[in-house]
Order: sequence, then C-alpha cells, then structure tokens
Amino acid sequence: YFFIFIFAFLGSFILGAVGFIAGLWAEKFDHAAAVTNFVVAPLALLSGTFYSVDKLAPTFAAISHANPFHYAISGFRYGFIGQADIPLGFGVVLLLAINVALAVLCYVLLKTGWKIKS
Repeated sequence: YFFIFIFAFLGSFILGAVGFIAGLWAEKFDHAAAVTNFVVAPLALLSGTFYSVDKLAPTFAAISHANPFHYAISGFRYGFIGQADIPLGFGVVLLLAINVALAVLCYVLLKTGWKIKS
C-alpha cells in the first residue's frame, strides 16, 4: 500500500501543479483544455500505461524513460501487482524533484502575481 499511496500522491501533485499553472496561463477555457489535450493526455498515454516499455525499440524506450508519467504509472502498477519497469527508488526521487520544482514555480508565479487581476 505504501507504493500505491506514494506514487499516487506524487503523480497527482504533478497534475495539480500543471493544472494550476495552466489555470494561471489560460485566458479562456479553451487554453486550459489545450494543455490537457496536447500535453497531459499524450504524456499519460505514451508512458507505458497499456504496455511494457521493455518491449519497445531502444529509441522509443529511451523516449518513454524521459516521460515523468512513466515513473508514476510504473510505480503505481508496482503497488498493485508487484511488477515495475523502473527502479522504484529512482522513480520516487525523480518525481519528488519534479514536484519540488513545480511547487517552487507555482509559488513564484503567485508571489509575483503573474497574470492575476485584482
């Protein structure tokens, strides 16, 4: 249950921070939907959700390993079935580093008042 919780939390935090940044950036609802359609959905679907990355050609496997959603999904899968495509410790550290960077970016954007109307 630990791995289910930790990878679900880290993956959810990434999506929440990206959604927060997209909400600040978007001027219309269509802009926010574009982030979901052209960034989040492809990253999620091309991250090994429905297949094992080990079965891909080396070039495409390397591209998948550059996708942070791959680490979140593989670690979450490990929590349920005990099989992962990644070293779990590396996945946790990588996702934690991405989350810290996104949290700092969100804080800086709020602190500077970027695109916030009063």
